[in-house]
Amino acid sequence: MLLIVFALAVFLFLYPLVIYPPLIWALARLFPRPVKKSRPADLPTVTVIIPAHNEEAVIARKIENTLSLDYPKEKLEIIVASDGSTDRTVALARGFVDSSVFLLDFPVRRGKLSVLSDAVVRSRGDILLLTDASALLRPDALLLLVENFSDPQVGCVSGRYVIARDVTPHLDGRGESERGYFEFEVFQRRQESLFHSTLGAHGAGYALRRNLFPELPTGTINDDFVIPMLILSRGYRTVYEDRAVVAEAHLATTRGEFRRRIRISQGNFQQIRLLLPALGFKDLRALFIFFSHKVVRAFQPFYLLLILLLPPLLGGPVFRGVFALQAVFYLAGLAGFLVSRPGRLVSVPLYFLTGNAAILYGFFRQIRSGKSSFRPQWEKS
Repeated sequence: MLLIVFALAVFLFLYPLVIYPPLIWALARLFPRPVKKSRPADLPTVTVIIPAHNEEAVIARKIENTLSLDYPKEKLEIIVASDGSTDRTVALARGFVDSSVFLLDFPVRRGKLSVLSDAVVRSRGDILLLTDASALLRPDALLLLVENFSDPQVGCVSGRYVIARDVTPHLDGRGESERGYFEFEVFQRRQESLFHSTLGAHGAGYALRRNLFPELPTGTINDDFVIPMLILSRGYRTVYEDRAVVAEAHLATTRGEFRRRIRISQGNFQQIRLLLPALGFKDLRALFIFFSHKVVRAFQPFYLLLILLLPPLLGGPVFRGVFALQAVFYLAGLAGFLVSRPGRLVSVPLYFLTGNAAILYGFFRQIRSGKSSFRPQWEKS
């Protein structure tokens, strides 16, 4: 029985990492659903929504970047929605004397979701582009996103997130590991998009049809995942536009990155409970992708605990070796946590260890949040 449990834990751990990626690649080639892209002569109107809380360091550059996009000026509306900013964010945004730039100054901090919903009500564009204040779009990014909406089945389009090296002062081993993880994610998103739909979107920049913006439950954490998934549950596709590049600096400290991943992990467990009933069995392709990419992976730390604890109980030289190798790996991760700039040798185990610790923390925080009132506040990406 212990051997069966061990084998099942190993399978569930390996499935989203080494089995699902080639499987979705094969399915995307055997049963592709390419998007019918085209650039219409009469481009749709677009409202760019930039939620902001204390973004004085980046907001001016963000507005300038948005105004410089290769898109007809008369078709573009830019809304800066300040969520109780106490710095110069509002003053800097108000300083732009441009007919396409509008400021929504909410003096009381309510959280990103409330501000975002109010900005959508105020918007006039047929297409919404939701983007972080710290993210910079390449000039052609908006046009490339919009091309996908020529396909009536497309409801949401995610741009491609990249780490902007030119504005990142130092990318250590931990940052390189994160960049490697993003490339792994990008590969899967490409294949999922070709097969049917990708899961969620990069919060740095994604577009959707305004009439499909969903009503979100109070307390939703990962809005950039839940919004596209609720659109998907209504029978539309969420696709990945690899050419629409959105760049951000990688400035997170190990501690700050850990807090961010806890929040995301908590949101993952929250969205499993929310989205499984919404998806149901209406779309088996979407359900397969969701289970394979999100649900199975969400419980990864529990598989790892079984893989670590069962070998000593199973006995024998093979299982003792398995236990020893894991111990060395985790000790290397702990060693990387103790240094300010971990090198490449320990950056992978450090990234792996902190990521799974954050998942566990997020799991128990989500359980606790169900027993008390929870209202997520603004947290920078």
